[in-house]
Amino acid sequence: MASILGKRERIIWVSLVSVIVIISIPVITKYQTTLNLFNQRVLEFEAEKTNWMQREANLTSQVADLITESEKHSQLISTFPANNPDVINGLKRQGFDGNVQDIINDLIKHNELIPYAGVLGGKMGFYNKEKVYVLSDKWVYAHFDDGHINGYMLLSYSVNNEAISWEVIDSYLFG
Repeated sequence: MASILGKRERIIWVSLVSVIVIISIPVITKYQTTLNLFNQRVLEFEAEKTNWMQREANLTSQVADLITESEKHSQLISTFPANNPDVINGLKRQGFDGNVQDIINDLIKHNELIPYAGVLGGKMGFYNKEKVYVLSDKWVYAHFDDGHINGYMLLSYSVNNEAISWEVIDSYLFG
């Protein structure tokens, strides 16, 4: 009887282990598949991270180049003889009692001189006084923009009884 009981017990244990192994195989396979998918995603994210790091390095290099170029332009602008107070001497001979800033302020009021329409809801104007250059007692070089596109124009002006008349000589858009 004991041998029959021992045999049954072994059969039960073997059956129980077999059931556990049979149930475990799909679960383990499922987790292995999930783990492989996660590993694949990690590799994809690592590749994407490397790509973004390369883009960042390229953009950082471009920014450094643009800063260098901007500094060169700033040096040119700082040496540019714009808004020279000596311009006033020529204007005083014409009867103008104001100063260079008065000419700039008058131009800023005349956005209708800009021969281009604004885009994307923007309105063209002379918005930056620092980019309006009184070249002489007859000419002004001025930047204009609408917040999206911009350009420069060369204008002639004359003063008659403190009134300033403007005429566009040439203009161009960029960006």
